[in-house]
Amino acid sequence: MTLTRKFILLMILQIFICSIIFAQSKRGMEWVTGYAGTKVRFEGNSIITSSGVYPFKYFTQGNSNICDTNGNLMMCSDGYNIYDSMGNYLDEGDTLVPKAHFFAQSGWSGYSQTSIFLPMDSDKYYFITPAFSDARYADCNANNHCYFDLLLYNVIDMQANAGAGKVIKRMQPLMENAELRKTQMMACRHSNGKDWWLLKQGGDSNTIYKFLFKQDTVENHGFQQFDYPVWGPWDIRGQSAFSEDGSKYATTSHGGSSGKIFIADFDRCYGILSNPKEILMPVGSHHNPNDTAEKEHLSVGLAYSPNNKFLYVISKRNMYQYDLQDETWYHIAGLDTTFIQFQDYETCYMGQNGRLYIGNFHGGSTQMSVIDSPDVKGVGCSFCPRCLRLDTVGIAGTPPCMPNYTLGAQECWPLSNQDITINHSTFNVYPNPVSNKLKIDNATMKIKTLYNAIGLLILTTNDDVIDVRNYPKGMYYIKCGDQTKRFIVD
Repeated sequence: MTLTRKFILLMILQIFICSIIFAQSKRGMEWVTGYAGTKVRFEGNSIITSSGVYPFKYFTQGNSNICDTNGNLMMCSDGYNIYDSMGNYLDEGDTLVPKAHFFAQSGWSGYSQTSIFLPMDSDKYYFITPAFSDARYADCNANNHCYFDLLLYNVIDMQANAGAGKVIKRMQPLMENAELRKTQMMACRHSNGKDWWLLKQGGDSNTIYKFLFKQDTVENHGFQQFDYPVWGPWDIRGQSAFSEDGSKYATTSHGGSSGKIFIADFDRCYGILSNPKEILMPVGSHHNPNDTAEKEHLSVGLAYSPNNKFLYVISKRNMYQYDLQDETWYHIAGLDTTFIQFQDYETCYMGQNGRLYIGNFHGGSTQMSVIDSPDVKGVGCSFCPRCLRLDTVGIAGTPPCMPNYTLGAQECWPLSNQDITINHSTFNVYPNPVSNKLKIDNATMKIKTLYNAIGLLILTTNDDVIDVRNYPKGMYYIKCGDQTKRFIVD
């Protein structure tokens, strides 16, 4: 292929990718939150709020929604049902979890991150929910065995019913007889710009299950298990988040985790978490005027800044900023009102305008708090207490659980290069996985280049033995000539 032809094809590909990104950029323009589905619409720097059309419905913790590519609300969920933009059940979209827990919870989810919409081509959508089976729910009440045991997905065709939409596959099991936390589920777009990785937190230990949602199939990519943190059994509050570029992952839980936050790098090409780390949230005051000694150390939510430099960690009554570069903490805010009136902070999500919005637990508040400049360190991030005001239109709950729909394609090195052969080369590396020294056969005196999972050059050497003891755990590539081997440091 000539250089000119390659250039033309590359330009066409870039234009195609940009068009996909632009089409997805409005998927999060409108939110449904709180009692009766109060609507929050982002129009540039302006925010328009309006009363919902969902009487007696609650969108306060397990809520999610998605807009069409023009920014018009298409579907929303209270965690257990799917509604259209007019407040009606989508065809076959009601009661999408087993009935025992559905009715016990009055038909809506009170757990954060228990539903999410993932768009595909041709107006197809996945809708995912963790849940109790009826048997596990009965066991939960009898024996306090209360982890979710199901992860279910549904397929929606929005071209069905003359464009009104229909759930064409209901309650398909991704996992059964599992041990899953009620909260902590988030998705990140695959590096191809079309498919989606879904990460779901396991039970008490730090086990992270991974699934790849493709256009017509769903692939189970197993799990990664880490030694820390141990979360503790109480799991009704918590949040997982990806950075805006998809390169970092973070998760935390309320319960017995004592303010522990897990962070790791994420490889959008292969769905691999690497460089794991546990950080500990500072101890903050409850600010209870009747108990000056009372302290809190329980994290409930988190979000990355748009520039990926900071991680915001939310507790019930305090808010912190963690600098990912110098590993320092900054206390952003305590209570945003008096102790008696306070409703507790909850999950935190980025709005279409680049600001961070913090919801409220129990849904009793009519406002959300805002971080106006989340890319600025310290007090310059401009915490604004209760600045998203919905007083005239209803009660605010939490922002909907939404991934970054605007994230586009990313080149995967080296699999994207047709001139490189993976794992079919004449040289060999062992042991694999490796934790001490990597040995290379059939490449004596040849130049070898070592890369990390995202293609950054780490080492160039002629040696046939490489000491990897100080390398972070994760996937690596070693290239010799025009051939490449993949290996894992564990």
